[in-house]
Amino acid sequence: MDKRIIPLIFLIGLSLIFSCKVESQRKIQTPTTFPDQVVENTTMFFTVNGVRSAEIRVKHLEKYEKEDFSRGKGIFADIYDRDGKHVSTLQSDSGWIKEKRQELMVMGNVVVKTDQGMILETRSLSWNPKTNKVTTEDFVKITKGKDVITGYGLEADQELKQFTIKKEVKGKIKEVPKEEGNG
Repeated sequence: MDKRIIPLIFLIGLSLIFSCKVESQRKIQTPTTFPDQVVENTTMFFTVNGVRSAEIRVKHLEKYEKEDFSRGKGIFADIYDRDGKHVSTLQSDSGWIKEKRQELMVMGNVVVKTDQGMILETRSLSWNPKTNKVTTEDFVKITKGKDVITGYGLEADQELKQFTIKKEVKGKIKEVPKEEGNG
């Protein structure tokens, strides 16, 4: 056997051993970016002072325990007032949930429908059940019957009874409410 081939075989062998060892180390190490748990079609409940504030259904949920953070896709929620009475529904393409703090941030085709017939459409929305407030800086469209109000930025109660649109407010009011006592 040629003496020049022996060092070449030795180098090839070392490189194979080294590459196998590196590959096995990659499989063992798990980056912190991987979720601790992945759940399909799950339901979460938020409560404030023992009263249900939300029932959140998620099609796909990735939970990160240390960060108290969950990322969800396909979110649908029933929202309740301080007395536990149903007031609205919320749906979106995706969102983030902080379970311990009970906060929800949703994104993508966000639609909130109140039991009183108001509809809010936007690209993103934050909801805090402890304050019963929803907020966004994105474009919003609020519809009730034939009335439509649009603008950018919103702060509102979760029933949309009281809301503030921050800028570029426009509206089309078709149904003027009758004053009480004047029929």
